[in-house]
Amino acid sequence: MEYLRSAYGNVSLERASQQVAACLASDDPPDIPEDFEDFSRQDFQRRLRLHPDLAWNDACRAYALALATHASHAGRTDADVDGELEIRWDTLPTPPVAAWPLARVLIHESWRWLSQQTANTGAPRTG
Repeated sequence: MEYLRSAYGNVSLERASQQVAACLASDDPPDIPEDFEDFSRQDFQRRLRLHPDLAWNDACRAYALALATHASHAGRTDADVDGELEIRWDTLPTPPVAAWPLARVLIHESWRWLSQQTANTGAPRTG
């Protein structure tokens, strides 16, 4: 199983857009679409208005989990997929503070964005 990590802990929002790649802990990380860092930062800023206690460390791991699972899971919203993702979320090193329901929203929104990028270009542009 792939694990996700953050080498940075709590960081300022200005640096947040540079962190998603650092949250992926994999020998062979997936390509990160060119604009995904901007998307994740903007989505995080939007989420902070509704969830002011959301830490970037947790959001980063949700965005990274979305990247790691998009190819195999995107578009599937059945209970089995959510159950598998929740297990992965709950077994991350240094348990995330963010509750699973919020992480699930971040993952599904990231999948939607990634799928839209693929549909618009035929393949995500990677940086």
